[in-house]
Amino acid sequence: MFEQGRDAVMTGAHFVDLPPVAGGRWGMSAALVPDNPVADRLAHVTAELSLPAGPGHWPTGNQDAIHLTVRALDVHRPGLSGADPLVVRCAAALARAAAKSRPVRFRLDGVTLTPSGVMVCAYPVDGAADDFADRLGVELGEDGWFEAAYRRDIWYATLLHFAAEVREPARLVEWVSQRRSLDLGVVELDGTQLLAFRYNGCQPVRLALAQAPLGGVPMEEVAVGRHAR
Repeated sequence: MFEQGRDAVMTGAHFVDLPPVAGGRWGMSAALVPDNPVADRLAHVTAELSLPAGPGHWPTGNQDAIHLTVRALDVHRPGLSGADPLVVRCAAALARAAAKSRPVRFRLDGVTLTPSGVMVCAYPVDGAADDFADRLGVELGEDGWFEAAYRRDIWYATLLHFAAEVREPARLVEWVSQRRSLDLGVVELDGTQLLAFRYNGCQPVRLALAQAPLGGVPMEEVAVGRHAR
């Protein structure tokens, strides 16, 4: 992934994001949202990398946008609200899945380039994150159609989405290269959110449609559940 991102940045072939439009990307998603002090650290890293990247890009590692996507649920629909029937059903599914799931922990270790931006790499400390994602898929049923044929096999949060030319390509590549093993600590997340996104003139930002606590299922109960599948 880093090599693909490096080559795209150095040749100017990187993806350039455009503001969300109806039917496009940035649709409703189930996500995990870091809070302080981890969110502060990620915002600081985002501000640093914005210097070699230059103006016009989306600093989605800041406090208004940072998130780890669990599952995308729909295309972008402007004006989406909590009263929408799909939102109501997905919020209920999220609550059911969260009530049966433990808080999740990630080790945030390093950043990497991709053809579309810069990500922080998140490594699950245990099986809780993947268990929650799987459980959410079950609870969504037919409402999980959007990613029914796709299983996310990495966890990450995008700190910067490319939305313009990169001002200093070689400097950005070097900046990321030096931080591919950057230790950003362990984050524990005890809740999950159903998010929509709106464009604020500079970047997409989060809009929470619903939220649910992760219920803290004991390890032995989770193990029994695994054997019962």
